[in-house]
Amino acid sequence: MNGWRVSPRRRASLRFAAGCLALIAAAGTAAGAEADQDAIEPKALQILQSALEKIARAPGITFRAEIANDTPLPSGEKIQFTGVLEVTARRPDRFWSRFTGEQRSNQSWYDGKTFTHLDAEGKAYASCAAPGKLDDLFTTMKEKLGFTPPLSLLLRENVAQKTLSRIRSGFLVGRGVVGGVSCHHLAFRAEKIDWQAWIAEEGEPVIKRIVITYKQTAGAPQYTATFTDWDFAAAPPESVFAFTPPQGAVQCDFQTLGK
Repeated sequence: MNGWRVSPRRRASLRFAAGCLALIAAAGTAAGAEADQDAIEPKALQILQSALEKIARAPGITFRAEIANDTPLPSGEKIQFTGVLEVTARRPDRFWSRFTGEQRSNQSWYDGKTFTHLDAEGKAYASCAAPGKLDDLFTTMKEKLGFTPPLSLLLRENVAQKTLSRIRSGFLVGRGVVGGVSCHHLAFRAEKIDWQAWIAEEGEPVIKRIVITYKQTAGAPQYTATFTDWDFAAAPPESVFAFTPPQGAVQCDFQTLGK
């Protein structure tokens, strides 16, 4: 699958740009380490588990998230870049996303057989044969490209298990309000990151905001995702996941696309 190749410079850029909820699983602890569940407040654990299991049970799902991503400068300053992420998925083998931001914009399609990535201007795209399940797709992307789509952990079948097993400590901060919705405000610690979650207090346990702090990175930059739309009963048509090259777009490999 040579088409998966991506340039080292682009690999580093995408790895940082994709810094998101997936790192709760990837960077939470060393592989195979067990979390000290005794250090997690039971109420906080129950609230988070309910929210994650709701996501895991959804056969079709869509969400929209407003993203804010800190970028540390050599001078010590932090510049915050923003964007909007839209995701549609149908388990076990369909995925579409569009990110529109200050630093970058792109779209991705996965139809169970092929993964395609289109650049911001719609002038070039790269496609590769892909595994037959979302979980396997994200694993392959991480191995071949060095990154996974932002917030892709939410789409994994075992999202609750992968997240909860890597929490070192956690507690219920109190109540907060996100977009006019009263929320449980939770805080958790992992080996390399700290993170917070705001989950709707009334009705369904819906995640309204996530904030990740990279405590081992100079300046402790943060990644924030504020969710404005969730649909846990989405039934997207097949056309959503079918890629049609824009007129004049040129096909290339991922290494060329990343330059």
